[in-house]
Amino acid sequence: MTQKKLILLAVMCVALAACGSQSATNVAPGNANTAKPAIDRAAEEKALREADLAWSAVGSKLDVEGVAGFMTEDGVGLPPNAPAARGREAVKNSWKELLGLKNLTISWEPTTVQVAESGEIGFTNGTWKMAWDDKAGRVEDHGKYLEVWKKVGGKWLCAYDMYSSDQAAPAQVK
Repeated sequence: MTQKKLILLAVMCVALAACGSQSATNVAPGNANTAKPAIDRAAEEKALREADLAWSAVGSKLDVEGVAGFMTEDGVGLPPNAPAARGREAVKNSWKELLGLKNLTISWEPTTVQVAESGEIGFTNGTWKMAWDDKAGRVEDHGKYLEVWKKVGGKWLCAYDMYSSDQAAPAQVK
């Protein structure tokens, strides 16, 4: 064999060897094992439930700053019969009005807690009750809520908070 043919044969062998090893390491993007480590969903759901209960405990103390601290910076409050409160400061102002009711008692408790497989987002829904004094006397209300939570810096924070009363809306005066 001539020297050119030997060099060509050697180059082809190296190329074939490289192709063979490349197919073992060059995995299609959709098949790459880039998944995050599996999370312990039960533990995350327990932590989320505890965060929601802690939020309720802070609310029962009528602590506006503390309540607002459970929301993400871009969190959205969706109260009934009012515009959405967008951003932590707007949410804080919304809570300030609610927690400012005379002799308010308030609490909520999750009945359902679920965390996505990624462990980065979850939701809670449950029931709430509150009572306060107005000109006509003691007012009692109760209802349901739905919250969407995000994991931010290892901590569960509420991104969306929506609630409504189970009682009929007051009659409108025409």
